[in-house]
Amino acid sequence: LSPRWHVLTVLLALLGALAAWEIAKALISSALIFIFPLLTLILIMLVDVLAIDLWLKLWLAIILLVAAFGTLTRKPIEYPAFVFAAIGCVVYLPMCIATFLWVHQSEAGGFLAAFLYLVIATNDALAQITGQAFGRKQLTPHVSPGKTVEGALGGLFFAGAMGVTLSHTVEMTYVTGGMIALTIGFAGLVGDLTASMWKRVLGIKNYSALLGAQGGVMDRFDGLIFAAPVFYLLLTLAF
Repeated sequence: LSPRWHVLTVLLALLGALAAWEIAKALISSALIFIFPLLTLILIMLVDVLAIDLWLKLWLAIILLVAAFGTLTRKPIEYPAFVFAAIGCVVYLPMCIATFLWVHQSEAGGFLAAFLYLVIATNDALAQITGQAFGRKQLTPHVSPGKTVEGALGGLFFAGAMGVTLSHTVEMTYVTGGMIALTIGFAGLVGDLTASMWKRVLGIKNYSALLGAQGGVMDRFDGLIFAAPVFYLLLTLAF
Protein backbone atom coordinates (compact mmCIF):
# COMPACT_ATOMS: atom_id res chain seq x y z
CA LEU A 1 0.00 0.00 0.00
CA SER A 2 1.02 3.60 -0.47
CA PRO A 3 2.67 4.99 2.68
CA ARG A 4 0.01 7.71 2.61
CA TRP A 5 -2.65 5.17 3.53
CA HIS A 6 -2.44 2.87 6.52
CA VAL A 7 -4.16 -0.50 6.17
CA LEU A 8 -6.53 0.59 8.97
CA THR A 9 -7.64 3.51 6.80
CA VAL A 10 -8.42 1.19 3.91
CA LEU A 11 -10.38 -1.20 6.14
CA LEU A 12 -12.38 1.61 7.75
CA ALA A 13 -13.04 3.20 4.37
CA LEU A 14 -14.49 -0.08 3.12
CA LEU A 15 -16.50 -0.47 6.31
CA GLY A 16 -17.84 3.07 5.93
CA ALA A 17 -18.72 2.56 2.27
CA LEU A 18 -20.60 -0.67 3.02
CA ALA A 19 -22.43 0.96 5.92
CA ALA A 20 -23.35 3.90 3.66
CA TRP A 21 -24.63 1.49 1.02
CA GLU A 22 -26.85 -0.17 3.64
CA ILE A 23 -28.26 3.18 4.77
CA ALA A 24 -28.83 4.44 1.21
CA LYS A 25 -30.43 1.15 0.14
CA ALA A 26 -32.87 1.32 3.04
CA LEU A 27 -33.96 4.85 2.18
CA ILE A 28 -33.73 5.52 -1.56
CA SER A 29 -33.90 3.65 -4.86
CA SER A 30 -31.88 5.75 -7.31
CA ALA A 31 -28.26 5.94 -8.45
CA LEU A 32 -27.51 7.70 -5.17
CA ILE A 33 -27.35 4.21 -3.62
CA PHE A 34 -23.85 4.06 -5.15
CA ILE A 35 -22.92 7.77 -5.07
CA PHE A 36 -23.39 8.14 -1.31
CA PRO A 37 -21.09 5.18 -0.46
CA LEU A 38 -18.50 6.57 -2.91
CA LEU A 39 -18.54 9.94 -1.12
CA THR A 40 -18.18 8.17 2.24
CA LEU A 41 -15.25 6.11 0.91
CA ILE A 42 -13.46 9.15 -0.51
CA LEU A 43 -13.85 11.23 2.64
CA ILE A 44 -12.47 8.46 4.86
CA MET A 45 -9.54 7.72 2.53
CA LEU A 46 -8.59 11.41 2.54
CA VAL A 47 -8.21 11.47 6.33
CA ASP A 48 -4.66 10.11 6.00
CA VAL A 49 -3.77 12.64 3.28
CA LEU A 50 -5.21 15.91 4.57
CA ALA A 51 -4.69 17.85 7.77
CA ILE A 52 -7.70 17.90 10.09
CA ASP A 53 -8.65 21.52 9.38
CA LEU A 54 -8.37 21.00 5.61
CA TRP A 55 -10.37 17.75 5.80
CA LEU A 56 -13.12 19.53 7.75
CA LYS A 57 -13.33 22.27 5.10
CA LEU A 58 -13.63 19.68 2.35
CA TRP A 59 -16.25 17.79 4.37
CA LEU A 60 -18.30 20.97 4.81
CA ALA A 61 -18.01 21.75 1.09
CA ILE A 62 -19.30 18.28 0.17
CA ILE A 63 -22.21 18.65 2.60
CA LEU A 64 -23.15 21.96 0.92
CA LEU A 65 -22.92 20.38 -2.54
CA VAL A 66 -25.10 17.44 -1.48
CA ALA A 67 -27.64 19.81 0.07
CA ALA A 68 -27.71 21.94 -3.09
CA PHE A 69 -28.06 18.85 -5.28
CA GLY A 70 -30.97 17.65 -3.18
CA THR A 71 -32.68 21.02 -3.38
CA LEU A 72 -32.36 21.18 -7.18
CA THR A 73 -33.24 17.58 -8.05
CA ARG A 74 -35.58 16.17 -5.41
CA LYS A 75 -39.35 16.24 -5.46
CA PRO A 76 -40.90 17.44 -2.18
CA ILE A 77 -42.15 13.95 -1.33
CA GLU A 78 -38.59 12.57 -1.66
CA TYR A 79 -36.98 15.04 0.73
CA PRO A 80 -37.23 13.07 4.02
CA ALA A 81 -35.58 9.94 2.61
CA PHE A 82 -32.89 11.95 0.79
CA VAL A 83 -32.12 14.06 3.85
CA PHE A 84 -31.81 11.05 6.15
CA ALA A 85 -29.62 9.23 3.63
CA ALA A 86 -27.37 12.29 3.25
CA ILE A 87 -27.07 12.74 7.02
CA GLY A 88 -26.20 9.09 7.52
CA CYS A 89 -23.78 8.68 4.61
CA VAL A 90 -22.15 12.10 4.25
CA VAL A 91 -22.32 13.49 7.79
CA TYR A 92 -22.55 10.73 10.41
CA LEU A 93 -20.36 7.94 8.99
CA PRO A 94 -17.42 10.00 7.62
CA MET A 95 -17.16 12.17 10.72
CA CYS A 96 -17.38 9.28 13.20
CA ILE A 97 -14.87 7.12 11.32
CA ALA A 98 -12.55 10.09 10.73
CA THR A 99 -12.27 10.54 14.51
CA PHE A 100 -11.15 6.89 14.82
CA LEU A 101 -8.36 7.63 12.33
CA TRP A 102 -7.41 10.87 14.08
CA VAL A 103 -7.06 8.82 17.27
CA HIS A 104 -4.78 6.45 15.35
CA GLN A 105 -2.66 9.36 14.10
CA SER A 106 -1.93 10.58 17.64
CA GLU A 107 1.32 9.85 19.48
CA ALA A 108 0.11 6.60 21.03
CA GLY A 109 -2.05 6.00 17.97
CA GLY A 110 -1.91 2.25 17.43
CA PHE A 111 -2.40 1.52 21.10
CA LEU A 112 -5.25 4.02 21.45
CA ALA A 113 -7.04 2.62 18.38
CA ALA A 114 -6.66 -0.90 19.78
CA PHE A 115 -7.87 0.31 23.19
CA LEU A 116 -11.05 1.72 21.63
CA TYR A 117 -11.75 -1.36 19.54
CA LEU A 118 -11.09 -3.89 22.32
CA VAL A 119 -13.21 -2.01 24.86
CA ILE A 120 -16.18 -1.85 22.47
CA ALA A 121 -15.73 -5.48 21.36
CA THR A 122 -15.62 -6.57 25.02
CA ASN A 123 -18.71 -4.53 25.83
CA ASP A 124 -20.65 -6.04 22.90
CA ALA A 125 -19.62 -9.64 23.52
CA LEU A 126 -19.98 -9.71 27.29
CA ALA A 127 -23.27 -7.80 27.22
CA GLN A 128 -24.68 -10.57 25.03
CA ILE A 129 -23.23 -13.36 27.18
CA THR A 130 -24.33 -11.91 30.54
CA GLY A 131 -27.70 -10.95 29.08
CA GLN A 132 -28.34 -14.50 27.88
CA ALA A 133 -27.16 -15.96 31.19
CA PHE A 134 -28.74 -13.56 33.70
CA GLY A 135 -31.00 -11.17 31.76
CA ARG A 136 -34.48 -10.70 33.17
CA LYS A 137 -35.50 -7.04 32.78
CA GLN A 138 -35.71 -5.57 29.28
CA LEU A 139 -33.62 -2.44 28.80
CA THR A 140 -35.58 -0.73 25.99
CA PRO A 141 -38.38 -3.07 24.86
CA HIS A 142 -39.72 -0.60 22.27
CA VAL A 143 -36.29 -0.21 20.60
CA SER A 144 -34.34 -3.44 21.12
CA PRO A 145 -36.39 -6.13 22.90
CA GLY A 146 -33.44 -8.52 23.13
CA LYS A 147 -31.32 -6.21 25.31
CA THR A 148 -31.60 -6.49 29.09
CA VAL A 149 -30.52 -4.29 31.99
CA GLU A 150 -28.39 -7.14 33.34
CA GLY A 151 -26.69 -7.60 29.98
CA ALA A 152 -25.96 -3.88 29.63
CA LEU A 153 -24.47 -3.72 33.13
CA GLY A 154 -22.41 -6.85 32.49
CA GLY A 155 -21.05 -5.44 29.26
CA LEU A 156 -20.11 -2.15 30.93
CA PHE A 157 -18.44 -3.96 33.85
CA PHE A 158 -16.20 -6.00 31.57
CA ALA A 159 -15.55 -2.99 29.30
CA GLY A 160 -14.30 -1.11 32.36
CA ALA A 161 -12.17 -4.12 33.33
CA MET A 162 -10.68 -4.19 29.84
CA GLY A 163 -9.89 -0.48 30.12
CA VAL A 164 -8.09 -1.05 33.42
CA THR A 165 -6.16 -3.97 31.92
CA LEU A 166 -5.02 -1.96 28.90
CA SER A 167 -4.44 1.33 30.73
CA HIS A 168 -0.64 0.96 30.91
CA THR A 169 -0.39 0.49 27.13
CA VAL A 170 -1.89 3.96 26.56
CA GLU A 171 -0.09 5.66 29.47
CA MET A 172 -3.20 6.06 31.61
CA THR A 173 -3.69 5.32 35.29
CA TYR A 174 -5.90 2.37 36.16
CA VAL A 175 -8.65 4.76 37.26
CA THR A 176 -8.47 6.89 34.10
CA GLY A 177 -8.37 3.84 31.84
CA GLY A 178 -11.34 2.29 33.61
CA MET A 179 -13.43 5.47 33.58
CA ILE A 180 -12.74 6.19 29.91
CA ALA A 181 -13.57 2.58 29.05
CA LEU A 182 -16.87 2.81 30.94
CA THR A 183 -17.70 6.05 29.10
CA ILE A 184 -16.99 4.70 25.62
CA GLY A 185 -18.69 1.41 26.55
CA PHE A 186 -21.82 3.40 27.39
CA ALA A 187 -21.40 5.36 24.14
CA GLY A 188 -21.23 2.05 22.26
CA LEU A 189 -24.50 0.98 23.90
CA VAL A 190 -26.13 4.29 22.89
CA GLY A 191 -24.87 3.83 19.33
CA ASP A 192 -26.30 0.33 19.23
CA LEU A 193 -29.69 1.54 20.47
CA THR A 194 -29.64 4.47 18.04
CA ALA A 195 -29.06 2.16 15.08
CA SER A 196 -31.81 -0.13 16.38
CA MET A 197 -34.21 2.81 16.58
CA TRP A 198 -33.42 3.66 12.94
CA LYS A 199 -34.27 0.07 11.99
CA ARG A 200 -37.62 0.31 13.79
CA VAL A 201 -38.44 3.54 11.93
CA LEU A 202 -37.46 1.96 8.60
CA GLY A 203 -39.31 -1.27 9.37
CA ILE A 204 -36.32 -3.56 8.78
CA LYS A 205 -34.81 -6.35 10.89
CA ASN A 206 -31.20 -5.94 9.73
CA TYR A 207 -29.47 -3.37 7.56
CA SER A 208 -28.29 -6.13 5.23
CA ALA A 209 -27.09 -9.75 5.21
CA LEU A 210 -23.45 -8.96 4.37
CA LEU A 211 -22.22 -10.59 7.61
CA GLY A 212 -24.59 -13.54 7.63
CA ALA A 213 -26.20 -14.19 11.01
CA GLN A 214 -24.74 -10.95 12.40
CA GLY A 215 -26.66 -8.87 9.85
CA GLY A 216 -24.95 -5.98 8.13
CA VAL A 217 -22.01 -3.70 8.78
CA MET A 218 -24.22 -1.20 10.60
CA ASP A 219 -25.66 -4.01 12.74
CA ARG A 220 -22.18 -5.19 13.78
CA PHE A 221 -20.22 -1.94 14.06
CA ASP A 222 -22.88 0.57 15.16
CA GLY A 223 -21.45 0.83 18.67
CA LEU A 224 -17.87 1.33 17.49
CA ILE A 225 -18.90 3.99 14.97
CA PHE A 226 -20.76 5.99 17.63
CA ALA A 227 -18.10 5.54 20.34
CA ALA A 228 -15.17 6.73 18.18
CA PRO A 229 -16.00 10.48 18.35
CA VAL A 230 -16.76 10.19 22.07
CA PHE A 231 -13.31 8.67 22.66
CA TYR A 232 -11.67 11.33 20.49
CA LEU A 233 -13.38 14.11 22.46
CA LEU A 234 -12.33 12.52 25.76
CA LEU A 235 -8.72 12.39 24.59
CA THR A 236 -8.69 16.01 23.40
CA LEU A 237 -10.17 17.15 26.72
CA ALA A 238 -8.01 14.99 28.96
CA PHE A 239 -4.59 15.20 27.28
